[in-house]
Amino acid sequence: MTPSLHPPQGRRLLAVMRQECRLLRAERTLWAVGALFVLLVAYALGNGLLQTASRDRAQAAVAQADRDTRAAQRVLLEGILAGTAQPTPFENPADPSRMASGYGGHHAILPTAALGPVALGQSDLFPSQFHVTSQSRVVFMNPSDIESPWHLLSGHFDLAFVIVYLLPLLIFALSYNLLSAERENGTLRLLLSQPLRLRTLLAGKLTVRAAVLLGPAVLLPVAVLLVARHAGTVGAAGMTGATGMGASSDATLWWALLVGAYALFWFALVVAVNAFGASSATNAMVLVIAWVLLVLVAPVLLNLAVTQASPAPSRTELATRQRIVTAEAMKRHADLMSTDYQHVGRGAVLVPRDGKIEIAGRLLGNYLIEKEVDAAIQPALDRFDTQQARQQVLLGRFSAVSPAAVAYEGMTALAGTGTRRQARFEAQTVAYHAAWKRFFFARIDARDALAPADFDRIPAFAWQEEPAGLVRGQAAWAVLQLLVPSLLLFGVAAWRLRRFSVA
Repeated sequence: MTPSLHPPQGRRLLAVMRQECRLLRAERTLWAVGALFVLLVAYALGNGLLQTASRDRAQAAVAQADRDTRAAQRVLLEGILAGTAQPTPFENPADPSRMASGYGGHHAILPTAALGPVALGQSDLFPSQFHVTSQSRVVFMNPSDIESPWHLLSGHFDLAFVIVYLLPLLIFALSYNLLSAERENGTLRLLLSQPLRLRTLLAGKLTVRAAVLLGPAVLLPVAVLLVARHAGTVGAAGMTGATGMGASSDATLWWALLVGAYALFWFALVVAVNAFGASSATNAMVLVIAWVLLVLVAPVLLNLAVTQASPAPSRTELATRQRIVTAEAMKRHADLMSTDYQHVGRGAVLVPRDGKIEIAGRLLGNYLIEKEVDAAIQPALDRFDTQQARQQVLLGRFSAVSPAAVAYEGMTALAGTGTRRQARFEAQTVAYHAAWKRFFFARIDARDALAPADFDRIPAFAWQEEPAGLVRGQAAWAVLQLLVPSLLLFGVAAWRLRRFSVA
């Protein structure tokens, strides 16, 4: 048992906590700060739930439209084969070149994770759905900023923003003068004349303030998410039943631990600053400067350093290369591209015969152009992927320079809106795109017509969720990265408190 919690000091600690509760209840600042914080948390949660619900509805509508379109195409194909319907060059489900294009394209969709409402993260910046066709992935997969390895929150107001940016300021508002106010009021000497240790006094003050802030920051979101989950508003992506509920509960627990570790770091910083015995005004100035450096400046410098150390290939170079390759391919297939309307009004020519089909010249030309362009720019796309992965590795290695970066990345990882899950979605989309092309390109080259039975074999996108252990591992690493500097700051504070002057 530590000396500070030995029975006499244990009773003193409880007495300090009771007294602090009485003082804070009488303090108008606490009520103002508490009310503001609760409102911010409630608004951020409400906005997160609203945004994720809107995205879920949009995705459900897209998925339903895909199913309805595919069903209508199958009915049309059956009618064509039965002689009751006539195909056109633009609507012919028997033609693999038409089905491979936008006419038959399907969407790859990234579902919302259970904690999606607490951190919108990458969903503000990158699409959660792609319309996959036979076109090059450059056409339908166009990230908003391929050169940035890490994005701080931009866009919708959410709980992660409140925790990462505003919680430290509220901690400062309640704790910047933990010891300095007592000394300036002349009560510190009187308090320590009693059988009360300075560390016990400090622990009692910190405990009360931590409870005041972490209650709304942790308990309120957890309660809201539990209610929303049971109501079916949010749920674990790709999981159902006991497994989904267990995984989402596990993620909620890690999120609470991460928020607690992040708050602990700022409380440790407050204690360390107070332990140096400066005035309340000096404490406030030092803490605000530390917030600016650690929350605002360090992430920007980290981002700049990573992009300088491992710059991504130029997007302009990629776009220019695509235009050149496309122009060259169009010249090679100009004869096919000039046959735009040769099948208009001749629907009978487009009807499958003996399992084969005549493909319109322009459609065949487009197919050959897209195939050549895809092969030509694949090395450039591979360089982009490799360099972006290298940037993420560097960022993860040095993100500890900013507790805000560590906490934000951990929160978005748990919420399923982080860079790693987005990269996983894009990788699965690329694999789906490759399977899509393999299925249709072989049939186009052989001029094989699609039959109704082939519709069941068309590749379908099936999202494979991240392993739960991987998510827990990143959350645990983030918690550890926050606990280590917190313990160091508490160590510095303990060293300084031995030399603390109460005068």
